[in-house]
Amino acid sequence: MKRERILIVEDELDVLDLIDFNLTRRGYVTAGSLDGIDALKKIRHFKPDLVVLDLMLPQMDGWKICRYVRQQNMDCRILMLTAKAMPDDRVKGFEIGADDYMTKPFDIKELIIRVERLLEKRRGKAAFHDVMRNGKP
Repeated sequence: MKRERILIVEDELDVLDLIDFNLTRRGYVTAGSLDGIDALKKIRHFKPDLVVLDLMLPQMDGWKICRYVRQQNMDCRILMLTAKAMPDDRVKGFEIGADDYMTKPFDIKELIIRVERLLEKRRGKAAFHDVMRNGKP
């Protein structure tokens, strides 16, 4: 089975390293990005199955990155992980296309569970589309 790819977009290196360490321990292929422009490049080339996306980033914010991914119809899940904790921020995140939204500070175990659930949903969607294309389960 293909190992899923996760891009971690986070401008705090310690947080990026913590998430990366825990995801790679679970067998995911990861890449990291510390700013918005680099994140867009990696999204295009790394082709992640899921993006863990901070919102407050240098060069380009996470809102714009999320909009870009959705406008391009890229087949990846987006989990926003941010200090922006106001209800309006959460609503905006979901309106522009986030699949999930977590606030900082966060529990790494909860993050891992949310990542795994989002990827399970993505796998289920892909399997459904395969059946529809091929006519066989």
